Amino acid sequence: MNTINNKREAFSIIEILVWIFIFSLWITSVYAIISSTLRINDFNKNYIIASNLANEQIELFRNIRDSNYNEIKKYNQINPSSNNYDNVFEFWKKYKIENNYSDSSTFPISVIDITSWFEEWKNKLDSSSMQSYILCLDSLNRYTYDCSDPGSKKTKFYKYISLEKVQYKDWWDIKDITEAYLLKSKVIWYIKWYHEFELKAVIADWKRL
Repeated sequence: MNTINNKREAFSIIEILVWIFIFSLWITSVYAIISSTLRINDFNKNYIIASNLANEQIELFRNIRDSNYNEIKKYNQINPSSNNYDNVFEFWKKYKIENNYSDSSTFPISVIDITSWFEEWKNKLDSSSMQSYILCLDSLNRYTYDCSDPGSKKTKFYKYISLEKVQYKDWWDIKDITEAYLLKSKVIWYIKWYHEFELKAVIADWKRL
């Protein structure tokens, strides 16, 4: 009789261990699914922010061109309110471009050439060159390059535009369209991993083409 009872007790312990093992697998699977979902949600949120920032740069460039038309100036003059007609966007250069919220500004869009000290890549994130185009959130939750506001917070986003020539093939020759830019608007962010988002657009002097 004692032998039968011992067998029953042993069998019950095995059942409990199997149940614990199955339950552990289930918990692990649920945790992995939740963790993966949270990572995807985080990436999607940052991807949307990056795409909006990249699109904003292109719209700011278009705004400058259209403002130049209103002022009857060169379509590619950097500051339409200025009389410095030679200060124009140049091919193969990189720029910071953003809304200028300063009351003293002559034009509400700020443009700064960063070509001479430009760097990028995940091992350059802390370099002074990349820090020059990192974005902050100011006290009004606006993305800006100006991190001097006491209420501003540094983000993990970097953004800039680069300008290249628009080219087309004429039989065997590659020719340039001089009155247009191939605008590349790029946003970089490093949150858990290094990511890049780039939008391309052709901005042309359509009034004179």
